[in-house]
Amino acid sequence: MKKPNLFIVGQPRSGTYALHYFLSQHPEVFMSEDKEPLFFCKDFHEESDLFHKRRAFFRYRKESDYLSLFAAAKNEKFAGESSTHYLFSKVAAREILKFNPDAKIIMMLREPVSFLYSLYSQHFVRSQENVGDFETALSLEKERKSGRKIPPTVYCPRFLFYSERVKYYEQIVRYYGLFDKSNIKVIIFDDFKQQNDVIYEDVLGFLNVDADFVPVFDQVNVSKKPRFAKLNAWLLNSAFKKAIQNIIPTSLYSKIKSMGKKVLWKNQSRKPLDSSLRQKLMSEYKPEVVKISELLGIDLVKQWKYDQIV
Repeated sequence: MKKPNLFIVGQPRSGTYALHYFLSQHPEVFMSEDKEPLFFCKDFHEESDLFHKRRAFFRYRKESDYLSLFAAAKNEKFAGESSTHYLFSKVAAREILKFNPDAKIIMMLREPVSFLYSLYSQHFVRSQENVGDFETALSLEKERKSGRKIPPTVYCPRFLFYSERVKYYEQIVRYYGLFDKSNIKVIIFDDFKQQNDVIYEDVLGFLNVDADFVPVFDQVNVSKKPRFAKLNAWLLNSAFKKAIQNIIPTSLYSKIKSMGKKVLWKNQSRKPLDSSLRQKLMSEYKPEVVKISELLGIDLVKQWKYDQIV
Protein backbone atom coordinates (compact mmCIF):
# COMPACT_ATOMS: atom_id res chain seq x y z
CA MET A 1 0.00 0.00 0.00
CA LYS A 2 1.24 3.48 -0.91
CA LYS A 3 2.58 5.39 2.08
CA PRO A 4 1.83 9.13 1.98
CA ASN A 5 4.87 11.34 1.56
CA LEU A 6 3.27 14.74 0.96
CA PHE A 7 1.46 16.77 3.63
CA ILE A 8 -0.23 20.14 3.27
CA VAL A 9 -0.27 20.96 6.98
CA GLY A 10 -2.14 24.28 7.09
CA GLN A 11 -3.35 26.86 7.69
CA PRO A 12 -7.09 26.38 7.04
CA ARG A 13 -8.85 29.06 4.98
CA SER A 14 -5.57 29.79 3.23
CA GLY A 15 -5.86 28.07 -0.15
CA THR A 16 -5.15 24.51 1.00
CA TYR A 17 -8.35 23.08 -0.48
CA ALA A 18 -7.57 24.60 -3.87
CA LEU A 19 -3.97 23.40 -3.88
CA HIS A 20 -5.12 19.90 -2.87
CA TYR A 21 -7.58 19.88 -5.77
CA PHE A 22 -5.06 21.20 -8.28
CA LEU A 23 -2.41 18.68 -7.21
CA SER A 24 -4.92 15.83 -7.39
CA GLN A 25 -5.14 16.41 -11.16
CA HIS A 26 -1.40 15.85 -11.69
CA PRO A 27 -0.53 12.38 -13.07
CA GLU A 28 2.45 12.05 -10.71
CA VAL A 29 0.52 13.00 -7.57
CA PHE A 30 -2.21 11.10 -5.74
CA MET A 31 -4.20 13.12 -3.19
CA SER A 32 -6.59 11.44 -0.75
CA GLU A 33 -10.28 11.76 -1.58
CA ASP A 34 -10.96 12.57 2.06
CA LYS A 35 -8.86 15.72 2.12
CA GLU A 36 -8.47 16.05 5.89
CA PRO A 37 -8.06 12.71 7.69
CA LEU A 38 -6.45 14.49 10.68
CA PHE A 39 -4.62 11.31 11.62
CA PHE A 40 -1.42 12.80 13.07
CA CYS A 41 -2.88 15.51 15.34
CA LYS A 42 -3.30 13.06 18.21
CA ASP A 43 -3.36 15.82 20.81
CA PHE A 44 -6.66 16.96 19.31
CA HIS A 45 -7.99 13.39 19.37
CA GLU A 46 -7.32 13.20 23.11
CA GLU A 47 -8.73 16.64 23.84
CA SER A 48 -11.87 15.90 21.82
CA ASP A 49 -12.48 12.57 23.53
CA LEU A 50 -12.04 14.16 26.96
CA PHE A 51 -14.37 17.07 26.14
CA HIS A 52 -17.11 14.93 24.61
CA LYS A 53 -16.51 12.00 27.01
CA ARG A 54 -16.47 9.68 23.99
CA ARG A 55 -15.01 9.34 20.49
CA ALA A 56 -17.20 11.88 18.77
CA PHE A 57 -14.85 13.15 16.07
CA PHE A 58 -11.62 12.26 14.23
CA ARG A 59 -12.49 9.14 12.30
CA TYR A 60 -8.99 7.93 11.48
CA ARG A 61 -7.30 6.57 14.60
CA LYS A 62 -5.82 3.30 13.29
CA GLU A 63 -2.95 3.39 10.82
CA SER A 64 -4.63 0.72 8.70
CA ASP A 65 -7.74 2.90 8.32
CA TYR A 66 -5.58 5.89 7.47
CA LEU A 67 -3.55 4.01 4.87
CA SER A 68 -6.74 2.77 3.22
CA LEU A 69 -7.18 6.33 1.93
CA PHE A 70 -4.21 5.71 -0.35
CA ALA A 71 -5.15 2.20 -1.48
CA ALA A 72 -6.08 3.44 -4.96
CA ALA A 73 -2.66 5.03 -5.52
CA LYS A 74 -0.58 3.34 -8.21
CA ASN A 75 2.82 4.46 -9.41
CA GLU A 76 2.52 8.15 -8.58
CA LYS A 77 5.63 9.79 -7.22
CA PHE A 78 3.68 11.37 -4.37
CA ALA A 79 0.69 10.40 -2.28
CA GLY A 80 -0.61 13.20 -0.14
CA GLU A 81 -3.28 14.66 2.11
CA SER A 82 -4.15 18.10 3.45
CA SER A 83 -5.06 18.14 7.12
CA THR A 84 -4.94 21.84 7.88
CA HIS A 85 -4.81 21.48 11.67
CA TYR A 86 -1.41 19.75 11.55
CA LEU A 87 0.31 23.12 11.72
CA PHE A 88 -1.61 24.13 14.85
CA SER A 89 -1.16 20.73 16.53
CA LYS A 90 1.72 20.48 18.97
CA VAL A 91 2.44 16.84 18.10
CA ALA A 92 1.59 16.39 14.41
CA ALA A 93 5.04 17.42 13.14
CA ARG A 94 6.73 14.84 15.36
CA GLU A 95 4.20 12.15 14.42
CA ILE A 96 4.68 12.80 10.69
CA LEU A 97 8.46 12.63 11.15
CA LYS A 98 8.18 9.22 12.83
CA PHE A 99 5.87 8.02 10.07
CA ASN A 100 7.92 9.33 7.13
CA PRO A 101 11.08 11.39 7.84
CA ASP A 102 11.53 12.15 4.12
CA ALA A 103 8.06 13.65 3.71
CA LYS A 104 7.50 16.88 1.82
CA ILE A 105 5.71 19.54 3.87
CA ILE A 106 3.69 22.45 2.47
CA MET A 107 2.45 25.33 4.63
CA MET A 108 0.10 28.07 3.45
CA LEU A 109 -0.06 31.28 5.48
CA ARG A 110 -2.64 34.05 5.37
CA GLU A 111 -2.60 37.54 6.88
CA PRO A 112 -3.60 36.87 10.52
CA VAL A 113 -6.70 39.06 10.82
CA SER A 114 -8.19 37.94 7.51
CA PHE A 115 -7.37 34.35 8.40
CA LEU A 116 -9.09 34.52 11.79
CA TYR A 117 -12.19 36.24 10.42
CA SER A 118 -12.48 33.60 7.69
CA LEU A 119 -11.84 30.76 10.16
CA TYR A 120 -14.41 32.12 12.61
CA SER A 121 -16.96 32.39 9.77
CA GLN A 122 -16.30 28.80 8.73
CA HIS A 123 -16.69 27.59 12.31
CA PHE A 124 -20.00 29.45 12.57
CA VAL A 125 -21.32 28.03 9.30
CA ARG A 126 -20.35 24.52 10.39
CA SER A 127 -21.94 24.95 13.84
CA GLN A 128 -18.60 24.66 15.65
CA GLU A 129 -18.98 28.26 16.83
CA ASN A 130 -22.22 29.44 18.43
CA VAL A 131 -21.47 33.15 18.81
CA GLY A 132 -22.74 35.26 15.92
CA ASP A 133 -20.31 38.15 16.35
CA PHE A 134 -16.59 37.87 15.55
CA GLU A 135 -15.35 40.35 18.16
CA THR A 136 -17.42 38.70 20.89
CA ALA A 137 -16.09 35.27 19.92
CA LEU A 138 -12.53 36.57 20.23
CA SER A 139 -13.28 38.06 23.65
CA LEU A 140 -14.49 34.70 24.99
CA GLU A 141 -11.10 33.02 24.67
CA LYS A 142 -10.12 33.44 28.33
CA GLU A 143 -13.41 31.95 29.53
CA ARG A 144 -13.18 29.12 27.01
CA LYS A 145 -9.68 28.27 28.20
CA SER A 146 -11.26 27.89 31.64
CA GLY A 147 -13.81 25.47 30.21
CA ARG A 148 -16.77 27.83 29.97
CA LYS A 149 -18.97 28.92 27.03
CA ILE A 150 -17.65 26.22 24.70
CA PRO A 151 -20.22 25.10 22.10
CA PRO A 152 -20.95 21.37 22.46
CA THR A 153 -20.60 20.85 18.70
CA VAL A 154 -16.95 21.93 18.40
CA TYR A 155 -14.46 19.18 17.51
CA CYS A 156 -12.25 20.20 20.42
CA PRO A 157 -12.10 23.41 22.50
CA ARG A 158 -8.65 24.51 21.33
CA PHE A 159 -10.01 25.08 17.83
CA LEU A 160 -11.73 28.18 19.27
CA PHE A 161 -8.66 29.63 20.98
CA TYR A 162 -8.33 32.16 18.19
CA SER A 163 -5.23 34.04 19.38
CA GLU A 164 -3.35 30.73 19.52
CA ARG A 165 -4.17 30.08 15.87
CA VAL A 166 -2.05 33.00 14.65
CA LYS A 167 1.14 32.08 16.51
CA TYR A 168 2.70 31.26 13.16
CA TYR A 169 6.29 31.52 14.37
CA GLU A 170 6.16 28.67 16.89
CA GLN A 171 4.10 26.54 14.48
CA ILE A 172 6.62 26.89 11.65
CA VAL A 173 9.60 26.41 13.95
CA ARG A 174 8.18 23.06 15.09
CA TYR A 175 8.60 21.78 11.52
CA TYR A 176 11.89 23.59 10.87
CA GLY A 177 13.33 21.91 13.94
CA LEU A 178 12.47 18.42 12.71
CA PHE A 179 12.53 18.35 8.91
CA ASP A 180 15.20 19.35 6.43
CA LYS A 181 14.25 22.83 5.21
CA SER A 182 14.67 21.66 1.63
CA ASN A 183 11.61 19.48 2.23
CA ILE A 184 9.45 22.37 3.47
CA LYS A 185 7.60 24.79 1.20
CA VAL A 186 5.90 27.93 2.59
CA ILE A 187 3.29 29.61 0.40
CA ILE A 188 1.73 33.00 1.10
CA PHE A 189 -2.00 32.93 0.46
CA ASP A 190 -2.07 36.30 -1.33
CA ASP A 191 0.51 35.10 -3.86
CA PHE A 192 -1.40 31.88 -4.48
CA LYS A 193 -4.72 33.69 -4.84
CA GLN A 194 -3.33 36.19 -7.33
CA GLN A 195 -1.24 33.76 -9.35
CA ASN A 196 -2.54 30.21 -9.08
CA ASP A 197 -0.57 29.09 -12.12
CA VAL A 198 2.77 30.56 -11.05
CA ILE A 199 2.63 29.19 -7.50
CA TYR A 200 1.36 25.82 -8.73
CA GLU A 201 4.30 25.53 -11.11
CA ASP A 202 6.62 26.47 -8.26
CA VAL A 203 5.11 23.68 -6.12
CA LEU A 204 5.65 21.19 -8.94
CA GLY A 205 9.29 22.27 -9.02
CA PHE A 206 9.50 21.73 -5.25
CA LEU A 207 8.14 18.19 -5.77
CA ASN A 208 10.35 17.60 -8.81
CA VAL A 209 7.47 16.41 -10.97
CA ASP A 210 6.47 17.47 -14.48
CA ALA A 211 6.14 21.26 -14.24
CA ASP A 212 4.51 21.56 -17.67
CA PHE A 213 1.27 19.96 -16.53
CA VAL A 214 -1.57 22.51 -16.29
CA PRO A 215 -4.64 21.64 -14.16
CA VAL A 216 -8.11 23.11 -14.35
CA PHE A 217 -7.94 26.15 -12.08
CA ASP A 218 -11.54 26.14 -10.86
CA GLN A 219 -12.68 28.40 -8.04
CA VAL A 220 -13.11 26.29 -4.92
CA ASN A 221 -14.04 26.71 -1.26
CA VAL A 222 -15.78 30.08 -1.53
CA SER A 223 -17.53 31.67 1.46
CA LYS A 224 -20.84 30.04 2.31
CA LYS A 225 -23.86 30.40 4.57
CA PRO A 226 -26.24 27.62 5.68
CA ARG A 227 -29.66 27.72 4.01
CA PHE A 228 -31.29 26.01 7.01
CA ALA A 229 -29.30 26.68 10.18
CA LYS A 230 -31.07 24.17 12.49
CA LEU A 231 -31.01 21.38 9.90
CA ASN A 232 -27.37 22.11 9.18
CA ALA A 233 -26.50 21.86 12.89
CA TRP A 234 -28.40 18.58 13.24
CA LEU A 235 -26.75 16.95 10.22
CA LEU A 236 -23.33 18.02 11.50
CA ASN A 237 -24.04 16.42 14.87
CA SER A 238 -21.21 14.04 15.70
CA ALA A 239 -23.47 11.07 16.49
CA PHE A 240 -25.31 11.38 13.18
CA LYS A 241 -22.09 11.75 11.20
CA LYS A 242 -20.48 8.78 12.93
CA ALA A 243 -23.53 6.58 12.29
CA ILE A 244 -23.43 7.40 8.57
CA GLN A 245 -19.65 6.87 8.36
CA ASN A 246 -19.97 3.46 9.97
CA ILE A 247 -22.33 2.11 7.32
CA ILE A 248 -20.98 3.52 4.06
CA PRO A 249 -17.50 3.52 2.43
CA THR A 250 -15.25 6.58 2.66
CA SER A 251 -15.47 7.32 -1.07
CA LEU A 252 -19.28 7.33 -1.01
CA TYR A 253 -19.38 9.38 2.20
CA SER A 254 -17.13 12.02 0.60
CA LYS A 255 -19.45 12.26 -2.42
CA ILE A 256 -22.57 12.50 -0.26
CA LYS A 257 -20.93 15.17 1.90
CA SER A 258 -20.02 17.16 -1.22
CA MET A 259 -23.57 16.93 -2.56
CA GLY A 260 -24.99 17.84 0.84
CA LYS A 261 -22.93 21.03 0.97
CA LYS A 262 -24.46 22.15 -2.33
CA VAL A 263 -27.96 21.63 -0.95
CA LEU A 264 -27.45 22.93 2.59
CA TRP A 265 -25.12 25.85 1.94
CA LYS A 266 -25.26 28.80 -0.42
CA ASN A 267 -22.46 31.06 -1.60
CA GLN A 268 -22.39 34.40 0.14
CA SER A 269 -19.88 37.20 0.28
CA ARG A 270 -18.58 37.69 3.80
CA LYS A 271 -19.52 40.95 5.50
CA PRO A 272 -16.46 43.25 5.53
CA LEU A 273 -14.67 43.37 8.86
CA ASP A 274 -15.03 46.61 10.80
CA SER A 275 -11.97 48.73 10.01
CA SER A 276 -11.36 49.82 13.62
CA LEU A 277 -11.41 46.19 14.79
CA ARG A 278 -9.05 45.25 11.98
CA GLN A 279 -6.61 47.99 13.00
CA LYS A 280 -6.82 46.92 16.65
CA LEU A 281 -6.09 43.28 15.82
CA MET A 282 -3.30 44.16 13.40
CA SER A 283 -1.59 46.16 16.15
CA GLU A 284 -1.91 43.16 18.44
CA TYR A 285 -0.51 40.69 15.90
CA LYS A 286 2.22 42.88 14.38
CA PRO A 287 5.03 41.46 16.58
CA GLU A 288 4.16 37.99 15.29
CA VAL A 289 4.26 39.19 11.68
CA VAL A 290 7.67 40.77 12.30
CA LYS A 291 8.99 37.47 13.69
CA ILE A 292 7.81 35.32 10.83
CA SER A 293 9.06 37.88 8.30
CA GLU A 294 12.53 37.49 9.76
CA LEU A 295 12.18 33.69 9.96
CA LEU A 296 11.06 33.29 6.34
CA GLY A 297 13.09 36.13 4.83
CA ILE A 298 9.90 37.65 3.38
CA ASP A 299 8.75 41.18 4.19
CA LEU A 300 5.24 40.25 5.28
CA VAL A 301 5.02 43.44 7.33
CA LYS A 302 4.89 45.36 4.08
CA GLN A 303 3.04 42.75 2.02
CA TRP A 304 0.27 42.46 4.60
CA LYS A 305 0.28 46.24 5.18
CA TYR A 306 1.28 46.07 8.82
CA ASP A 307 3.56 49.04 8.13
CA GLN A 308 0.42 51.15 7.56
CA ILE A 309 -1.19 50.62 10.97
CA VAL A 310 -2.48 53.95 12.27
